[in-house]
Amino acid sequence: MPRTTKADLEAERLLWRAGFGPAPGEAKRLGRLGRRRAVEQLLAPKGRALGGRPARIDGGPLDPVNAYGHDVLWWLDRAARTRHPLAERMTLNWHDHFATSNEKVGDVKLMMRQYWLLRNYGLGSFRALTKRILRDGAMQMFLDLAGSEKGSPNENFARELFELFTLGVNNGYTERDIREAARALTGFTFDYDTKRFGFDPDRHDRGVKRVFGKRGRFTPEDIIDLAINHPKHAPYLCEKLWHYFTPLPVPPRTLKQMVSTYRRSGTEIRPVLRIILTHPSLYADLTSPHQVKPPVVYAAGMLRRTNTRIADESWIHLLDEMGQRPFHPPNVAGWDQDDAWLTPATISARFDAASMLVQKRVKDGSISASQSPQRAIAAARKATGDPQISKRTALAMQRYAVASVKGRTDDWEVKHYFPERQRVLRHVLLAGPDAQVC
Repeated sequence: MPRTTKADLEAERLLWRAGFGPAPGEAKRLGRLGRRRAVEQLLAPKGRALGGRPARIDGGPLDPVNAYGHDVLWWLDRAARTRHPLAERMTLNWHDHFATSNEKVGDVKLMMRQYWLLRNYGLGSFRALTKRILRDGAMQMFLDLAGSEKGSPNENFARELFELFTLGVNNGYTERDIREAARALTGFTFDYDTKRFGFDPDRHDRGVKRVFGKRGRFTPEDIIDLAINHPKHAPYLCEKLWHYFTPLPVPPRTLKQMVSTYRRSGTEIRPVLRIILTHPSLYADLTSPHQVKPPVVYAAGMLRRTNTRIADESWIHLLDEMGQRPFHPPNVAGWDQDDAWLTPATISARFDAASMLVQKRVKDGSISASQSPQRAIAAARKATGDPQISKRTALAMQRYAVASVKGRTDDWEVKHYFPERQRVLRHVLLAGPDAQVC
């Protein structure tokens, strides 16, 4: 195997934290650029967004609108084939931040429109993104914004706008601020016959409202501006962005730099991500990874590592069992992160996913008894994208590669146990302890 350099390890860390893991050879290519140039390449992607052939199920293309679960497969397929890893990863992050579930919306078309909204604006202005989310059909259905009118305003969107989207729980606002903001957010409509969203000025409360100590005849967009201009907003959002990329605490000086950059840029996301993705904390302990991979990242990463395409519907169930089904976050607060991803049930689902991949690739009778332990390990590493492993895992693999086939000389034993050794070695690389973290 080619020698792994520090630059390779940094690039691999970057691709896992700011994407969905490296495809074979991708970490070395990115590592040659150096940390800063590699980050700039992710921040300003060029060319085709996707590579390879799109997924096909039972010989036909995905049908996310009409076929059950194909919306989940569609998202996973994009993550597995992306050539714009950061843009795609930020789409998933914003889906967690502006969590909207089709369990309530009940319309895949609306959910996919929201996906494209997050994808197209996810690296730009947070103010612009939030104002578009305000008028997004899926969000209006999910948080009961459509149909909220003067005289009986619904407070759901106003509450989550402050509590989750812009300020944080109990962070600089009062119940009165929520009630007054809800008044300003009235007037949005949805016609169930035509399926059209709109805004009716006659249903909007045009009266004077008092929000954050300011008085005015505020419109829905005014409420977005008031929240984003609030002094508590920038620190809250910057710290939340930081923790999407590292579980380590944000250094106070770095948070101050991020907040200043965010405000000076006019709420642009790219400059903040540049600070995060070039920060030494992101590359701490390169040989001892410490962030648990979210399920979509883990699954897409396996597909990328093994150059595999989705070919059946089993990934719908597997992602559900792992605890992260795109378009179906558990609630408006999104998914719990880091250690919460690993439970006995979710680990079992991760193991099942890896088993499915290796069973399909290595059949009984496909490997001869002439394959040495060293060559077996080399073949397994090559087939799984040569992932980073600990010394403990490497030693365990070496011992197993010898012991598992020792004395297996009968034809039926060679037919089964030599391929079985390869399957187990690949499984360790795809689903062992090292594979769960990045």
